[in-house]
Amino acid sequence: MENFYEKLEYLSKGYVDSAYRNLSSSLLNSIGSGKFLKSKELAEECFVSESTITKFSKFLGFSGYRELLFHLKNDHDAFFALKKNAKNKSFQDLERWVETKENFIEKLSKELVKKEIVVNIFRSYQLTEVAELINMALLNLKIESRVLNHNNLFNGSKKNYNKRNINLIFFSGRDNDTLEMFVKKYEISLNKEDLKHNNFLIISERQKNKIDIKSNTITFTNDHSQFDRSMQIMMLFYNIRNKIQDK
Repeated sequence: MENFYEKLEYLSKGYVDSAYRNLSSSLLNSIGSGKFLKSKELAEECFVSESTITKFSKFLGFSGYRELLFHLKNDHDAFFALKKNAKNKSFQDLERWVETKENFIEKLSKELVKKEIVVNIFRSYQLTEVAELINMALLNLKIESRVLNHNNLFNGSKKNYNKRNINLIFFSGRDNDTLEMFVKKYEISLNKEDLKHNNFLIISERQKNKIDIKSNTITFTNDHSQFDRSMQIMMLFYNIRNKIQDK
């Protein structure tokens, strides 16, 4: 199922139907406060009928408001359980995550040591800083690299057809519409079988459906922390750098 939180955010930011816009805003507030209204209470607050709430729930992909509410409560509880337990998370947990990505590390390392390549780094806003650090690390290894973002998009940046393009995509957090559009415009979504080894995607589990390309793909842990995700990428590329230097 498509991430319905993003649908709520989209609807709350000016959707043409004012009833849906108000319902979305109210539910987003509920997520933050942990206070979830019953159907009748939500209808009264937003000045709509309960049948409108049912239609709204179905529009979001649920059978009705009861199922929507069930998912909201479960996700809210899971998120705060993760937040509560974050203090118990150790560096060894991140190391174990990296150890399970050996196949990804090996494949990317082999591509990066080839001659006549250029590395294109696509990043979400959440991972801006770590993308810049990875870019610097690659440049220090004498590997041509660049971070591509919305500025490149509007400047009309194109593929370098004279060199082999290796695409790194860091995709997590919200507000990824621009990145999604950029990836498509940059034409790495051609889905040709022989391009799979050129594309390396690191993405959150919930957003895997957003990037439809042939790629070597791994997912972040379920922790939503920007810091943890940045650390995962840094540790991953520490291992990649070591492999490159050993080759």
